[in-house]
Amino acid sequence: MMLIKLFLPATLLFSFFIGSNAQTVSTNSTTTTQNVSDKNNLPVALDEYLRRATANGFSGAVLIAKDGKVVLRKGYGWSDRKNKIPITAKTVFDIGSYVKAFTATAIMQLEEQGKLDTSDSIAKYFPNVPADKTGIKLHHLLTHTSGFQREDFYDEATPESRAILKDRDKFVQRILSYPLGFQPGEGRSYSNTGFSLLAVIIEKLSGQSYETYLREHLFKPAGMTETGYTIPRNYKKLVARGYNDGPTDYGFPWETQWDGKTPLWDLLGNGGMLSTLDDMHKWLLAIQGEKIVSQKSKDKMFTVHYTRGDQGYGWNISKSADGKFTYVWRGGDATPQGWNMDARWYQDQNLFAILLTNKRLRYGSIRRPIMANLVDITLQDKTPQLPSFVKFDRKKLSKYEGTYKLESGAMFHVEADEFAIEGEKYGWQLFIGGEGQQAIDLLFSANQLPGLTKLSNDLNAKTASIIQALRGKDTEKLKALLPADALPENTIERWQTYEKQKGGLQKYEILGTAPTNQLSGGSQTLFRLFFKNSVEVHKVTWRENALRELDDDRLQPAIVPYLRLSLSSLPLVLPFTPQSETDFATYDLFKGRTINIGFRAGGKLVVQTKDGDVVAQKVDMR
Repeated sequence: MMLIKLFLPATLLFSFFIGSNAQTVSTNSTTTTQNVSDKNNLPVALDEYLRRATANGFSGAVLIAKDGKVVLRKGYGWSDRKNKIPITAKTVFDIGSYVKAFTATAIMQLEEQGKLDTSDSIAKYFPNVPADKTGIKLHHLLTHTSGFQREDFYDEATPESRAILKDRDKFVQRILSYPLGFQPGEGRSYSNTGFSLLAVIIEKLSGQSYETYLREHLFKPAGMTETGYTIPRNYKKLVARGYNDGPTDYGFPWETQWDGKTPLWDLLGNGGMLSTLDDMHKWLLAIQGEKIVSQKSKDKMFTVHYTRGDQGYGWNISKSADGKFTYVWRGGDATPQGWNMDARWYQDQNLFAILLTNKRLRYGSIRRPIMANLVDITLQDKTPQLPSFVKFDRKKLSKYEGTYKLESGAMFHVEADEFAIEGEKYGWQLFIGGEGQQAIDLLFSANQLPGLTKLSNDLNAKTASIIQALRGKDTEKLKALLPADALPENTIERWQTYEKQKGGLQKYEILGTAPTNQLSGGSQTLFRLFFKNSVEVHKVTWRENALRELDDDRLQPAIVPYLRLSLSSLPLVLPFTPQSETDFATYDLFKGRTINIGFRAGGKLVVQTKDGDVVAQKVDMR
């Protein structure tokens, strides 16, 4: 799909995008929604929900086992979007931080053997521990309460830092040299580093490498043969590539996270392993019994040790929103690369729910809304109302491809592409991107959120002010706009260097602002820079009306602090599935909101809103 890769020409500047005097007409287009829950046929209900979710952006593999029987085991969406390789039940995924559950379980095994105690100080296992860290216990590492806050990630490390990440002892000393964010036990800060230190302890006490220990003492007893830091031979067809920020492709897990074919100490013990649905199911079955650890160890591991959350030892213990169900779970997110997963055990309901995905949608972990609905369908007969769809081939949809302009000057860019279900190419749909704030707001909410529109327009104006201040070398203006850690003089110097490399900035266009799907909220503003030698799209990220840096952005180069090259060329691109030959709908998996559009005679694209239908006219952009 080329929609986010093309730098389509724009004829109007930012000032024209702020206002809108849209033409309104009425149509009779409607969206067909169906109750996807079927309490008499749970596999059908789950599969129907996932089919519709896939048409609206989901991509992954799901296994649901109830009362000892597997009721669903299927793949949905693309493992490799470019080469059209579908996800199947056998697809291999990066499971991210789920690795912490393996590490915690291994620690409990060693405690059972009398080789350690979770109340031990780390000074018992590492030489030359600084005085401020001798109070850190294994308990603190297991519960993210140690005070460690700094992380070293391979994908953003310098060559010197990467050399340290290869050496276990140098890595430990580097981590121990960092200042603590708080005294051990007096706060909580999620720490990958803490679990890497636990992996080092596992190696020291067992005399084996971390992965060898897991393979022999956890995976082999559980019957797992497809989990570890080993790249499968037929990896191009077996391993899911990672996607974020629309279809931005981060490749295979080892391409940005490992040193060639080897994970380093920034990942060992805390993340980055590969696994499959079947292996994760075998793992939960083993944990259900006592193949791996005793019930006493499980009781300790599955106790909430941090009362202001749901943190056990490497696992989480939570209640459903309505308080009806308690479950043991562990999630995993590879940020920004896109893989995210969730594996849950509802002990009282005898339910295992496993979800592996290779996609984040606008920086949101897609596992969150999908898993919530899968559990609701299975345990509560709740009925998500997603649009149904009908199948059309590309020939019938290609006539709608092109650019449509609103009276405000904002535009919709439309392209057709395939989606996949159950390991096969399934059908065609339209991807529609918004350029200009009115187009973005219509796609995102059908103009139902006037407060958000005002905020977006304010952020567009602030972004324009930042660009103008950089061009005008206005340090005072930049000081007022940028966070305190971005020095205006240095920022302007970096901008001038970059601009000189590109042959000078001739003009710019603000493309608009779209909300992200992060739990903490936020928005991103994209803008197009016309240099003499190139045309580029860049972005800034906002939270609470202030510039922020996100982990999701860290692989996208920064030209100056907080201004990064965008791997997408439009602020918002959404999939619309056919309801009929002329009517289409998209469903926001995070917000639970449906947007309806239709195509009408005379080259018109019509967006339905509560205030009437808004019309955009097809234009020739050649």
